[in-house]
Amino acid sequence: MAALKFGISFHDTSNYDLSGVIRYGQMVEELGFDSLWITENIHSGAEALEPLITLGVLASHTERIAIGPSVVLLPLRNPVGLAHAVATLDRISGGRLILGIGAGGDAVEGFEAYGVPTSERGRRCDEALQIITQLSTGGPVSHAGRFYRFAKYTLGAPPVQRPHPPIWVGGTARGALRRLARWCDGFLPQSITPQEYTHLWSQIQTDAEEFGRDASKITKAAQFYYSLAASKEEARRIAEETLSNRYKSRVSFPTDDDNRFAFGTALDCARCIESFVKIGVTHFVFSTTRPPSEVPEQIHRFAEEVLLHFK
Repeated sequence: MAALKFGISFHDTSNYDLSGVIRYGQMVEELGFDSLWITENIHSGAEALEPLITLGVLASHTERIAIGPSVVLLPLRNPVGLAHAVATLDRISGGRLILGIGAGGDAVEGFEAYGVPTSERGRRCDEALQIITQLSTGGPVSHAGRFYRFAKYTLGAPPVQRPHPPIWVGGTARGALRRLARWCDGFLPQSITPQEYTHLWSQIQTDAEEFGRDASKITKAAQFYYSLAASKEEARRIAEETLSNRYKSRVSFPTDDDNRFAFGTALDCARCIESFVKIGVTHFVFSTTRPPSEVPEQIHRFAEEVLLHFK
């Protein structure tokens, strides 16, 4: 069995200045986590930093930990510019970048602000992936597609990782799964049950076979909201209050004990993780659902109490 890896998301801290970003990254690395992620938020109501710029800061002040966006909204990015940014981040991090991508299905107002019709998001994703993966080879690329056209363009400084940094897909829609099976290297859904994951993975396997790819080479990862508390009920209540404040709208979670969230005691969280280990998930990414002042303490507790079960 592949070694388990654990990551933490960067968001909702009490200090968004340079020193706060640096301290957060160094804290997560020193605690022994394997990856550090930042979400791209558009029109969510939450405070949020631009992910790729922030990853550049994190790359320059950490040494070991993998870094990545979870996820960058691919239809809103020019793929040539994104390929250059990705290659740069991979170089300055010494080959530690994982590129998480998504289509941004629930960000309609944000798409309007960026001038991109939501009806085009899937096709833009497909075309962008084709361009990014080709440019990453370092050779001249010509492309004539629906949204982008250029001739003999060469990426000046290709990435360290070959043929390109791992690309992980965060969505669960049918188009996202086929996109993953055709071009990408990891599956990173959020807040789904082990049963849902198993069903989606079977679709990925079928699609990968159609595209002549080996699905066993695709990393099985998963994202979770988490909150350590005396009980699952208390953790759920705190998470709902925190996220409602963060996103400026009411957030509620189902009360079913179905392991889609890591809520409760350290043992509760460990059991949630174990339910996904049993179906082959090897990389876990956790997002804190606590007020900003409590985030560092929660991350320390998670490292010291939950990950202890897996060391």
